[in-house]
Amino acid sequence: MVAAELPIETSFDPIRKFDLSRDLDPVADLIEMCFPIHADPDGRTYVKEMRKTARELRLMGRLVGLSDNYPLKSAGFVWEENGKVIGNISLIPLMRGGRRVQLIANVAVHPHHRRRGIAKKLTQRAFNALRQQNETEVWLQVRDDNPAAIQLYRSFGFIDQAIRTTWRILPVDRNEQTNSPSRNCQVGRWFKRNWKAQQTWLEAAYPANIRWQLPVKFDQFSTDILQQMANFLEGNYLKHWTVKSNGEFQGVITWQKTNTYADNLWLAFPVEKEAELLPSSLAQVLKHVNQKRPLSVDYPKGRCTEQFIHLGFEEFRSLIWMAYWL
Repeated sequence: MVAAELPIETSFDPIRKFDLSRDLDPVADLIEMCFPIHADPDGRTYVKEMRKTARELRLMGRLVGLSDNYPLKSAGFVWEENGKVIGNISLIPLMRGGRRVQLIANVAVHPHHRRRGIAKKLTQRAFNALRQQNETEVWLQVRDDNPAAIQLYRSFGFIDQAIRTTWRILPVDRNEQTNSPSRNCQVGRWFKRNWKAQQTWLEAAYPANIRWQLPVKFDQFSTDILQQMANFLEGNYLKHWTVKSNGEFQGVITWQKTNTYADNLWLAFPVEKEAELLPSSLAQVLKHVNQKRPLSVDYPKGRCTEQFIHLGFEEFRSLIWMAYWL
């Protein structure tokens, strides 16, 4: 059970709803201070877009008389003291298995105001609001190197669902020494008959409880002609390579073009074979994809770590996915 909300130790309530017309810039400042976005091009783009939207809203406010008289509300809360936003929590509605869930994001507190329970009180306020809206399921992700945040969320009753590592490789870091094909491992053309086994292996590497959060829908890999037409119309550009060992079909590597910093690779191997097959097969695929784009792999933490490092990949981050049922 979640503990009752702690009383605010001030003469006023410093928590209020997030207001798009005035909070985007200060929350962008908090994100820059609290998260390592200097190493995350997508994070920098996210903050840049926040600031761009803030400028557009200010202009719109001057043109049509918005701002204080007509505040633009968004899901989430901020903690404000002396006219300055020093804490934030965002709530993002998403769909999971056909039903709506809420994702908690951007929980940030100004470094000079930590250890005051601000993050805890913001989270409690968010829970209270979600209960009033009859929401039932809340998710979040937290870096595995942030023990204070992990302890906070577990104290609320969040339960770990998975730990996922994002591996990245830059074009300049592709290790040419690993790019020699193995006599017993070759990559080649993908055929429709490979889909059923590929689907089974994908389900093992990307379980259903976290698949809805990924930037891909594996149904897009299907051989169904209608799905192939939908991919073309929607601009879902994918390419598959089969992996064979001693002439036997043993896996599939899929490349997905994205509009973000890095293109994605999705790996489908039998668990007992992946450590053996991954180095040579992935090295061969690296030669065939866009040589000017970074590549990203999402994989269970701890699986094939040595193999990824050997190929020149670096661990970008590892996230614990947690869930709570209200």
